Amino acid sequence: MERERDHDAAAEENGFFYHDDAQVEAMQRRVDAAAPPGEDPCTIFRLPAAVRERHRDLYEPKVVSVGPYYHGRAGLAAAQQHKWRLLRAFLSRAAAGNGNKKPGAGGLGALVRAAREVEADARRCYAEGFGHLGADEFAELLVLDGCFLLEFFLSKGEGQLAAPGGAKWAWQHMYHDVLLLENQVPFFVVEKLHGVAFAGDGEDAGRDALLDIFCKAFAGDLPSSRAIRPPSDKTIHHLLHLHYECNVRNPAADSGDKGRNAIGEANAGGASSLAIWKQPAGTIPSPRSGSGGGKGRLASMIPPAAKMEEAGVTFKRKAAPRDVFDASFRYGVLHMPAFVVDEGAKVLLANMVAFEQGGGRAVRQLDGGNLVTGFVALVGSLVNSRRDLEVLRRCGILHCMLADDDAVAYFNHVVQYTTMDYDRHLLACLFRDVREHCHWNR
Repeated sequence: MERERDHDAAAEENGFFYHDDAQVEAMQRRVDAAAPPGEDPCTIFRLPAAVRERHRDLYEPKVVSVGPYYHGRAGLAAAQQHKWRLLRAFLSRAAAGNGNKKPGAGGLGALVRAAREVEADARRCYAEGFGHLGADEFAELLVLDGCFLLEFFLSKGEGQLAAPGGAKWAWQHMYHDVLLLENQVPFFVVEKLHGVAFAGDGEDAGRDALLDIFCKAFAGDLPSSRAIRPPSDKTIHHLLHLHYECNVRNPAADSGDKGRNAIGEANAGGASSLAIWKQPAGTIPSPRSGSGGGKGRLASMIPPAAKMEEAGVTFKRKAAPRDVFDASFRYGVLHMPAFVVDEGAKVLLANMVAFEQGGGRAVRQLDGGNLVTGFVALVGSLVNSRRDLEVLRRCGILHCMLADDDAVAYFNHVVQYTTMDYDRHLLACLFRDVREHCHWNR
């Protein structure tokens, strides 16, 4: 017994127990396989269950799955069969432009081989490993879903609705589904399949042509917004990211564009708007400064619309906004663009906020910062009751296609699950000036 204890003591002094070697080695393999901090390849996240389960209608597909998270889910089988019809149409489209290409180029075999080449990289883009899907099955998923997206949007550009039976309602549901945060495939997969299918077609197979397919479809999704064409060399992680880049203005780049210069317009007019973006981080005004210490998030919000009106604030619809996020406050007047709340806007804004909140490599590279989150926090602060909705509706800012109670509950939900520094976001100056005005006019 003493000899065994001496043996264990000696092993412990050397930093290991012999009988633990297998466990240590297994753990070390997992440590070595993990990406170093800051180099996580994951770009397609899962929402926290507490958020998703409260409002599944906002975050889960109703008609069609894209990517592995909802692959094989009950209730989506009809659209899964429809994907095969669209794959057939896509292969015919590629074959029609075969021209001088070699036989088989751009065919199904070439697409499958291309998917196999990127299968491992694509798998690493997800927050889960999907060990139940083998390499061939995962590659098939990438081909089927990637070609579905391409044919779906190519048909839209030709004035056709690539939904079962051409039904407009089905197409709308599918369109909203493909922009859900959890319902994505990596954009480099779509790009790879597009390049293989149209290899030899010159400019038609280029990245500019690919971006045009989607950007044209995204134009007008957000009221008052003008579609923005991302640079050809812009890294795009998935379709929701591309939609974000097409519709969410980059305030930091506006200084070189007079038509989109938030800084110049805000400063010249004495208005609180997006001017905060260009200020050095250390000089961003804090609503808590000089206030004897803040009381957290609530101290950084603004009153609901009805209370603001009682405090002397006037609401006016902005006649020529740069985009739907172009809110400003000047001399007791809150200027906002016309804003439509319907089922589509509910889903899109909720998933854009979830995207901004997701963290990871895709979000760290966003040009728009937390602009969508800040805007939703603004509207969510204004809308706290039916009375608030009526104030915004009366001045032409809010056009609500939902029941009033549903609209109030929606904004409360989205704001409840956002995390940001309410003293230092893109609309913090506006929030500060509104609070100060309401305090002065009590």
